[in-house]
Amino acid sequence: MTKLLCAWCGMGIERPGYNQNFDGHTSHGMCPACSRALALQENGVPLQRHIDSIPVPILVVDNQNTVIAGNTRAAEILGQRLDGPPAQSPFGLVFDCVHSHLPEGCGRTIHCTGCVIRKNVAATFNTGEPRISIPATLSVDSLDHPSEAVFHITTVKGNGMVLIRIDSTTPAAPNRPQSS
Repeated sequence: MTKLLCAWCGMGIERPGYNQNFDGHTSHGMCPACSRALALQENGVPLQRHIDSIPVPILVVDNQNTVIAGNTRAAEILGQRLDGPPAQSPFGLVFDCVHSHLPEGCGRTIHCTGCVIRKNVAATFNTGEPRISIPATLSVDSLDHPSEAVFHITTVKGNGMVLIRIDSTTPAAPNRPQSS
């Protein structure tokens, strides 16, 4: 088999069928990190500047459910900085989902199996079909107590990434105690 290296950074790329039974031949591709960095530029314009020019709140998500960028409008709505961490974070952290703060992390708790945002991002990645104005209710951290926030999201696939547009949001309302 042939060893696969990133042509940009020189790091080994793990792909099924490569790097097993190395026969001395080397091929080149692009690792996920370099691919993301390259995708962040459009005709020499950094992705951040491009999406900041869009007047609606936008998050850019890779196929690992990691927010790789978000515009200033999304940062305002979510109360997050999106030009560094928590960008490059699972979207549960960016949306401040209470389940993303559990030890298992975003996408790994029993609660995540029903996440509307996760399901719609995955469906858009898998089918290429957009999802339009889907309501998603999240339990979020709000002033040290869980609250529920309702988002309407649209997902669109392009260039190997999914854009999440936040169509509307209802501010977090305190969770009401369960009645018995």
